[in-house]
Amino acid sequence: MWSEIFTTEIIRGIKTLDTACHRPTHASAFLVWYAKPTRNVKNVVELGSGTGIVALAMAKLYDVRVDGIEIQSHLCELAKEGAVLNNVSERVNFHNIDIREVRRYFAPEMYDMVVSNLPFHIGKESPYEEKKISKNTTFELINAFIEATTYLLRNRGTFVFVCSPKVMVYIIEQLARKKLIVQKLGILYGAPGKNPKIVALRGKKNGGYELVITSHFANL
Repeated sequence: MWSEIFTTEIIRGIKTLDTACHRPTHASAFLVWYAKPTRNVKNVVELGSGTGIVALAMAKLYDVRVDGIEIQSHLCELAKEGAVLNNVSERVNFHNIDIREVRRYFAPEMYDMVVSNLPFHIGKESPYEEKKISKNTTFELINAFIEATTYLLRNRGTFVFVCSPKVMVYIIEQLARKKLIVQKLGILYGAPGKNPKIVALRGKKNGGYELVITSHFANL
């Protein structure tokens, strides 16, 4: 059930089949919470869906149809099993596709909302291949996520990303170049007095330029 106050409890009831390097995090929960759909959102696509926690939670909690796009085939198969476990197979589909190739498989502007827990880390790469693909990023990869969002999202549709503050300014700049305008920025703090490690960006394709900034604390 959605709450006005962020809590990771929002995903507690969602069943996922995870791996040692890929499991639900505070960022997953924050994305599900921050992406609560408005009434005109009926179909959602998640870019980089992993083992499915965000897509499964959105289908179960918000009763929307969700497609997940995931480049790693074994994670995609685990996500499909998760859809069965959560009884949402009729509303969720997972596709083993590189987000750079969405034009080959999907029609343009077919989704009301695009969500993504963007790869977080720029610089030193993880020695584990699965984690490197899921978590490490480059500016070129960020641009690919934004290009996919531009292509898949309908006019005036909503996008919601969570990302690291380290790349937030770059992401906002690149989104604006594609007329994806951030209208709400959520800052998630792990504890009072500490720098935030996660931010959420929510906006619209060809939206207005008024920005609302909100602050939240993780229930650590």
